[in-house]
Amino acid sequence: MKGVRSRIGVGVAALLLLAGLAVISGASAKSGGSVRKAAIAPIPAFSAGQVSAVPTTDWIGVHGNVLNQQYSALTQINKSTVKNLKIAWHSHVVIPTKTKPNFTGISAESEAIEYQGTMYIPDPKGNVYAIDASTGERLWYHKFVAPPHYTPFIQTSRGLAMGGGNVYQAAMDDSVSALDQSTGRSKWKTVVGNWKVGGSLTAAPMYVNGLVIVGESGGDGGNRCKVVAMDAKTGKVKWVFQVIPTSGVGANSWPPHRAFLGGGALWSSPAVDTKLGLVYIAVGNPIPYNGNVRGPGDELFTESVLALHLNTGKYAWHYQTVHHDIWDYDSAANGVELFDLKVNGRMRQGIAQAGKTGWVYILDRRTGKPLIGITEKPVPQSQYMNTSATQPTPKGQPFADQCAPKSWANWKAPDGNPVTVACLFFPYNDTNYTAFAPSALGGSDWPPSSYDVSTGNLVVCAKNSSSAWKALPTEDSAKLKPLGNFFQVDGLFPPKGSPAKSPVGTVVAMNMRTNMRAWTVKFPTGDMCYSGILTTAGGLVFVGRAAGTLQAYDANTGKLLWTSPKLAASVGAAPMTWSMNGKQYVGVYAGGNGIGSSFGSYPNRFGSELYAFALPSSA
Repeated sequence: MKGVRSRIGVGVAALLLLAGLAVISGASAKSGGSVRKAAIAPIPAFSAGQVSAVPTTDWIGVHGNVLNQQYSALTQINKSTVKNLKIAWHSHVVIPTKTKPNFTGISAESEAIEYQGTMYIPDPKGNVYAIDASTGERLWYHKFVAPPHYTPFIQTSRGLAMGGGNVYQAAMDDSVSALDQSTGRSKWKTVVGNWKVGGSLTAAPMYVNGLVIVGESGGDGGNRCKVVAMDAKTGKVKWVFQVIPTSGVGANSWPPHRAFLGGGALWSSPAVDTKLGLVYIAVGNPIPYNGNVRGPGDELFTESVLALHLNTGKYAWHYQTVHHDIWDYDSAANGVELFDLKVNGRMRQGIAQAGKTGWVYILDRRTGKPLIGITEKPVPQSQYMNTSATQPTPKGQPFADQCAPKSWANWKAPDGNPVTVACLFFPYNDTNYTAFAPSALGGSDWPPSSYDVSTGNLVVCAKNSSSAWKALPTEDSAKLKPLGNFFQVDGLFPPKGSPAKSPVGTVVAMNMRTNMRAWTVKFPTGDMCYSGILTTAGGLVFVGRAAGTLQAYDANTGKLLWTSPKLAASVGAAPMTWSMNGKQYVGVYAGGNGIGSSFGSYPNRFGSELYAFALPSSA
């Protein structure tokens, strides 16, 4: 589940509608704001080496490189100097109007990209902006034009890609566009799916080897999701891989009669190893959530780390992290990170996925086999839910609590029955509410983790959370329709006064040599970590806060070293960094997050604010 809609009036969708988030049709790309005298630097067709390298001067893709590491080699801002960090500039990122600026939404999750002094970023409505990275001045904007009668399944945009003179946008109407980097004018547009059946694109696309690769979302609304690769010059589709197979590998892991041919949302950007020629994607949950409706089976490739051949899109390998998921523990939420690290005296090529389960799944990215160790262990059973007999359990420590707090026993459930207080993988039923942990928000959720090359730690923006669910009476699968009720559980959205409203945000550094916790930082109760992580060679970990601040921690110990002044909005997006004219900057988009506020108890302030921080010239 990522920004799912509920059949009940207290869901996130209702919050979106109340906030007036319907996409408004408008004109195509327009120029606006002050344009600097120097021309926007041409964006090259980046080589495989360039997109794979640890970022130094520029931040040419969301997460920094195609390894998804969220790490920079820059060191000017470091443990010693970070205390002097100041706001360099602040830009209000909205379409200009003659009246009060329009509201951009409550899911400001975008991470900016930057090349030689120009930043590119989308707002939650899908409008795209080019920003002068030294001043914050807007250079041009492109206004998203929605199809007639279009209502987004989820209204957010987590970033862009660039290469070959273009900026690439994956839009909520299930289309990909190439925008001219100098003007924002559209060069081509490719529709990859159908928004009328739930199809959407929320994760940032990836540019690599002349391809633009996207993962389709909307599986929670009924969409059958897929990975699509397009020619970066023309938009022509080169290959497609359906993550819910009807033939070949994985097809027989579903019951002969499927409740609905959909699901498997791809909420995060893919990662690529250009030397191995493999693209990696994390796949989301099956639908409906209620396993009684779906019947038995592992239901591949849901809840899996999936490797495809980069040039052809053909299947290479998969590893399923949760069998027959009934808790919305979609692996797709947090994505994957690639790393090379010496483990037990041997250099290994790893891939990590921080799951909603609270476990980090560490695999060999050549083969998909566990790198450190993952054991299939028996779990509590329910014939009603068609549960799997075992679940993968990694060696090491979890980064999040995996048992619901005992306070759930004191909660007055709507049905008047006692609440069953349980732990990870305990099945719920249709007779009473069952409390389990983590909740459907994890563990981890979409906010990106960072692989710190300097320490070998995966730093996770996490939380200790819990939920209490009850299965709804089984609905005839014939009634399942696109954009309909694919949850069929009660308790998905936290009731007021319940322990579900009291998550505890954490920043956790996990040692990728051992899968053990290196350090943990805890936030106040009700305050989730819901932004994302940036690590740097300066020995720093940056994370945004719902209170409207950006913070820096010591990458070796977790000690808080710096907190920004209070910003104009809550931070619900990952930071990034770049350097120009000898000065390092850290940038972050502050706009708040409706899910973070509705599932926690800490208030979010909404907006559309882009900030850059730098050291004073004298520092």
